[in-house]
Amino acid sequence: MTRIPLFLLLLILPALAQAQIYKSVDEQGNVSYSDQPPEDGKQAEKLELPPTNTAPALETRPRQPGEQPEEPAPEPTVTIVTPENDTVIPMGPGNFSVQASVTPALRSGEQLQLSIDGKPYGETQTTTRWSLTGMFRGGYDLEVVRLDADGDVVARSDTVRVYVMRPYNIPNARGSK
Repeated sequence: MTRIPLFLLLLILPALAQAQIYKSVDEQGNVSYSDQPPEDGKQAEKLELPPTNTAPALETRPRQPGEQPEEPAPEPTVTIVTPENDTVIPMGPGNFSVQASVTPALRSGEQLQLSIDGKPYGETQTTTRWSLTGMFRGGYDLEVVRLDADGDVVARSDTVRVYVMRPYNIPNARGSK
């Protein structure tokens, strides 16, 4: 028996949504809106409302047997593979390589930029390897940044700290280097 009142309510709801709206202004200039004209007999303006916005339902198609749902594209990443964090480059000329890994592969127009101590090192490139030569003694923070075609940052690697143990050029006692 509860189906009939529910059915009637569903029939009435669209009509209520299209109910008349009245606009009235009181003596102090306050504007009010109502679905009923003012009871005190004051002048009220009937407003014509535009139709309610609607949008058609999206068309869908059933998945075919055996069809797999599309996987979302993986989030672009970049990682410094070598050197590892806190690597010490032993005594020598201060030469070492930086190798990065990107996932997924670089898209058209994407570039990589190596940064040392927060400053870009060299030009942007599409390869994932940099050869550093003659690095002075000290610690360096390395980071690789993945840039889109507009030069905006897409991903950043974690910072890797490297220590170079290159000797200073100190003249010996006879004055030669």
